[in-house]
Amino acid sequence: MRTANLRQDMTRFMRRRALLVLPLSVIAGVTALVACANNESSSSEPDSANVIPDASPPDLDAGLDANVDGDADAGCVEGDPNCTTKVVSCDEVEWCMAATPLSVLKTFTAVWGTSKTDVWAIGSGGTIYHYDGTQWVDTPSGVFNTLYGIWGSSANDIWVVSDPMTVLHGTGFKNGTATWELVPTGFSKWNTTFLRAVWGTSPDDVRFGGRAYDISNNELEIYTTGHQLLKKTNGDGSIGFKTIEGTPTVYSYWGSSATDVWMAADNHIYASSERGLIMHGTPRPDPKPSSDPLSTVEDPLLWAKVDSQSNLTLESIWGSSKDDIWAVGGNGAIRNYKTGDVRFEKVESGTIANLHAVWGSGPNDIWAVGDTGTILHYDGKTVTPSTVQLPVGRKPNLYGVWGSGADDVWVVGDGIALHYTGNKTGGAK
Repeated sequence: MRTANLRQDMTRFMRRRALLVLPLSVIAGVTALVACANNESSSSEPDSANVIPDASPPDLDAGLDANVDGDADAGCVEGDPNCTTKVVSCDEVEWCMAATPLSVLKTFTAVWGTSKTDVWAIGSGGTIYHYDGTQWVDTPSGVFNTLYGIWGSSANDIWVVSDPMTVLHGTGFKNGTATWELVPTGFSKWNTTFLRAVWGTSPDDVRFGGRAYDISNNELEIYTTGHQLLKKTNGDGSIGFKTIEGTPTVYSYWGSSATDVWMAADNHIYASSERGLIMHGTPRPDPKPSSDPLSTVEDPLLWAKVDSQSNLTLESIWGSSKDDIWAVGGNGAIRNYKTGDVRFEKVESGTIANLHAVWGSGPNDIWAVGDTGTILHYDGKTVTPSTVQLPVGRKPNLYGVWGSGADDVWVVGDGIALHYTGNKTGGAK
């Protein structure tokens, strides 16, 4: 049964990513049709074509650097809001393109860093790039999977995830490169799924989340479902992982501390009303003792649902503090929760583009990014679109945003990295 499900997942995945290995002329034509269809639809359900694939086969990016034919602007006409027909000057916009070694046929999925001279971007084909304040450099990961989540407790303790068989740990950028260790999780390759998120508060407090997987204890005849992993230290000092029960697909974490953690998830497979699920984790009042055989699947946090007022998936969550939490997702959904609220409040975004990531330097400086080159800014009062320099052709989808401060913010997406270095005269956020 698992083999059949895996084959079905792989088939669906290869159909979704088929564009990656087609000539550019075909890509442009197909995406033009998809864009038109998306523009004409007013459905409240998210379009699966706008969702990053769940996983990738080992040879996903084989041959991506081969020569391809076709014009970048094929299928684009003047006035099409989903197309760029002329590259504007960087001086005229807030966000400028940054040169990277990334192929235009690959995708950055996330960005994270510790300072303006220590920034990481990950993506398809096992991509892990580092920015040292001057240039982006490829650091070989040793894998070919699409990588989805990155987080570190410091510049020398970094985690990158794709699935339970592909959990990477790095010790930072040194001497012009980085070394990534593939950390065993104890999962069988027949019982694997994708991991979307990684977050923590220290080297010893790291949490991983993704799609549900099987948990079994043959001795006790216990069979259940898990969706998170917690890093632990084994008796011999090696790294281990503790499985956590649950069914929601975890997309994102953020917390103000180890005892105040938020999760953006989607549980509609198990409960149809829980597509836009947000949960708040606080200390469990009665943790099970370590002698309890079920303690291996126990979470030290007790998770409570908080009404998100969304029936669409919320892919990213972030807070400026424990009293100010933001989430973004499908059809331009933006939600904000402040301490004392009984639920998340809706925030007008002015767009129907799917939003994939949110980050800010403070409560009055928040960025959200999404499909067709969408970058939005919240100044404490309203959300407004930002001006962006994009290459000629279909506008890229943007999947990640992170900054070291208000005047140093990075956005990444389909074949592109964008940099914001502060408000400019003539350009408006």
